[in-house]
Amino acid sequence: MHPVTRRELLAGAAGGAMALRYAGAGAQDDRQSVELLTYGGPDSGVPNPFQVLPAGPGGPILVSLIYDTLTWKDATGIIPWLASEWSVSGDGLTYTFQIVSGATWHDGQALTAEDVAFSYTYYASHPYVWMRSDVVAAATAVGNTVTITLQRTYAPFIEDVAGIVPIIPRHVWESVDDPLTYTGPDRTMGSGPYTLAEYDQTEGGYRLVSNDAYWRGTPIIAEFRQITVPPEALIQAAIQGEVDLASSPDASVRNLLADNERLAIQESAPLSIVRLAVNTTQAPLDRVEVRQAIAYALDRARIAETVTRGPAIVGSAGVVPPETPWFNPNLTQYAYDPERAGELLGGERLTIDLVADARAREPELMIPMLEEVGITLNVQSVDSATRIQLLRDGDFQLGFLTHIGVGGDPDYLRRWYNVEETNAYAQGSLFSDEEFTSLGEAQAASLDPAERKEIVFRMQEILAEQLPTIVLYHRRFYWMNDPGRFIPMETWGGLMNGIPFPHNKLALIAT
Repeated sequence: MHPVTRRELLAGAAGGAMALRYAGAGAQDDRQSVELLTYGGPDSGVPNPFQVLPAGPGGPILVSLIYDTLTWKDATGIIPWLASEWSVSGDGLTYTFQIVSGATWHDGQALTAEDVAFSYTYYASHPYVWMRSDVVAAATAVGNTVTITLQRTYAPFIEDVAGIVPIIPRHVWESVDDPLTYTGPDRTMGSGPYTLAEYDQTEGGYRLVSNDAYWRGTPIIAEFRQITVPPEALIQAAIQGEVDLASSPDASVRNLLADNERLAIQESAPLSIVRLAVNTTQAPLDRVEVRQAIAYALDRARIAETVTRGPAIVGSAGVVPPETPWFNPNLTQYAYDPERAGELLGGERLTIDLVADARAREPELMIPMLEEVGITLNVQSVDSATRIQLLRDGDFQLGFLTHIGVGGDPDYLRRWYNVEETNAYAQGSLFSDEEFTSLGEAQAASLDPAERKEIVFRMQEILAEQLPTIVLYHRRFYWMNDPGRFIPMETWGGLMNGIPFPHNKLALIAT
């Protein structure tokens, strides 16, 4: 059967009783095998579900190459993966998965339904650092069938839990009491298309080699290397052939590579966000008119065009980006209007602190814009770790954030303000509104896609009215690649809740 598409999810195919069958191998694959592919990416720690770093998108991407999940995504929707098919009870509380036959762990042992049930049970005490699965009440296995019972109905379960939480080998982890400190040689053993051959903690580099016994298809890239390259050097590294695949938010690469005979450019959907987290518990930002004045005072299009050197995608006041199915286009969007900002402030002069990474360019553009309307912006430039901690502790007024994760299921809106966000770069969501909280719980529980979309649209209206975060702009990524060696694939909705990444495992294996 075909994948679950965006249209079907919104129309109701994802709710109620549903069964999807694994379609097996696709059309004949005429892609050429490649001995080595080098990717410019970040150091993300040890790539297992417990020790991978929660900051930046690199971690879950690496984990997805080494481990498998029950479901997965291709370019058009959710597809079966370790689960060959599944069904959902009428009340939405019980999911029954049939596990594929022939899947094995990297050591050759068979992957069974017992491993799947064990994984969800183990995560109850030792969560996957990138996605909570505490909605699961119990997981049991009989034969090749796994039954997962939920604590409550959870609309995004198939995408946000079954499609994200890695299945781990029981024979490795059942005797491990503290997975955060486990250093055994099998700590990165998965069932995915690649095994970790080397992790250089000093250089932040990875060497992955193909799992030629991979149950889903033979990897067409024999060795996948990931090396750490400073963002400012990434484009030049691609041009010089030091990396075969890289991504950058800098739109100028389109012009730089226009005459390059080796490299091609592919644009991602705008699933990355640049925003101001607002501490609505601290004066003067506890007043909505001050937050609105800031939004009107900032020429967000000019900021975006200056930094990205490309067309601006001005941030939606409702957070959800355009080009995604949950975007509400009918919101107040606070067009650049310094006069209106001044009116809202009524002549009052304010000084507001902004915590930002030292490398961020946007704050220097914001300073004169805010000064024009009577707001002195005091920028505190810090390293990423300090910024993350200050925002996590609520010790800030404004926080400058740049992160991924706004393209998949919209439950991230609830998680942000319910202290459930795992992405370290997305901390600092301080906002208390009874209606918003109630709507967040309602949309997560609703199995009626039309009703759910209506609720999510209302949540965006509240965010646009109250502005607990001020979105400067949404970002695309530009994937630079040598098409003779590898062709990127855009994943429907991104990995997890919206990570745009070029090397979906489907693009790395022969199918």
